[in-house]
Amino acid sequence: MISEPQAPVKPAVHWMTLGQFSLSLIAIGVLWFFACLAAVAGFFGLLSTSTLAGDVTSFFIYAASLGFIGILLVPSVYYAFLSLRGRQASWHVFKSKRRFKFGLLIILFPIVLLAGSIVIHTGFLTWLLLPPLHILAILIPIVWLFYLGSRSLPIGSPQRVSGVLASGMVLSPFLASVLQMLILAGFGVVVILYLSARPDLMEEIINLITRLGIMERYADPTNPPEILLEILQPYLQGPGFIYGALIFVAVLVPMIEEMVKPIGVLFISGSALSPAGGFVAGMLSGAGFALFESLLIGSAADWAITVQGRAGSAVVHIMTAGLVGFALAAAWRKRSYLQLGLAYFLAVVIHGLWNALALLNLGYPFFIEMPGIPSNLSTLAMIAPLVLAFMALEMFVYLLWANYRLRKSGGKLQPVSKSVL
Repeated sequence: MISEPQAPVKPAVHWMTLGQFSLSLIAIGVLWFFACLAAVAGFFGLLSTSTLAGDVTSFFIYAASLGFIGILLVPSVYYAFLSLRGRQASWHVFKSKRRFKFGLLIILFPIVLLAGSIVIHTGFLTWLLLPPLHILAILIPIVWLFYLGSRSLPIGSPQRVSGVLASGMVLSPFLASVLQMLILAGFGVVVILYLSARPDLMEEIINLITRLGIMERYADPTNPPEILLEILQPYLQGPGFIYGALIFVAVLVPMIEEMVKPIGVLFISGSALSPAGGFVAGMLSGAGFALFESLLIGSAADWAITVQGRAGSAVVHIMTAGLVGFALAAAWRKRSYLQLGLAYFLAVVIHGLWNALALLNLGYPFFIEMPGIPSNLSTLAMIAPLVLAFMALEMFVYLLWANYRLRKSGGKLQPVSKSVL
């Protein structure tokens, strides 16, 4: 990785730097607060005889993950503070004669998976040992993929790197969640308006809610009632519910996430950003997004399989965000946004196909005997794991190819001014 020459700082930078410092500091406080709550809940679970071991482990995984994300935000606060004090950090303080071989980092991944599987199988202090292994299992592939995609490319200053990472890791998931909730709320309003014109459906839903309330009141908390599944099965297995879930997961969610995921690139000065710098910044934003999303999906149940699946999701997040970041820089430089629109559309299609296949793979047991579902959809659900593996491999190869092409033209890259980070 190489740093690009930095131009003098403009006055507006101080406001952006102040925002980086303040928002990162607030995010650290929020993350560590919820990490403490999760840890306290975990310790209470250890003392309770009715709490399942898997639930206790999940609490500690959430606590460790949130705490770790907060730690990763500390450099953003530190470098922004230095900039506010008129001091600029550079990468030379990190240089040493013996450099760590990031390319060999992936060797640790199967070792961590094996260690985590042993801890889960033996049940020996799973709540204590699995959380750090979970963090390592998520972190290693993401760091490795980012290294392969960014090696020998302009990465920018430490303040830029930490700021872009913080944006992708916290701000992008937050904005994506808010927008998704707004869409769901709007959908709920539409449903309510529709039901208000259909008294028969409204009465049926009221009866369903009443039955569920009775089940919740008299159900044994340690034994989920099978009758609950029987009540919901006609609704969950209906074609309308399945197609609605596919539209939301495979269309709306990718559109939102691919729009906000490379938000860190937007905080870098427009026309002065080279396409290679935009690609790296986009990958960094995608890596932060993948890190946040994957760390908070953790439990002892099927842990190894889940972690491996998240590694595949990471390469998709990193590659699509890098593609949009590259297109953003090119659009700013050329004053033409057609390429950006095409890149965004391609990223949404890739992400949407991945989400659709992941949903079909997750719901495969329900699709086998589901009435009203086309046979080709059930077949696609059956082969979804193979297609997902092929997509992950394809994105990985494309990541290497993009890095090679950008490195090949590295001598012609224009410097990136430091107008924001």
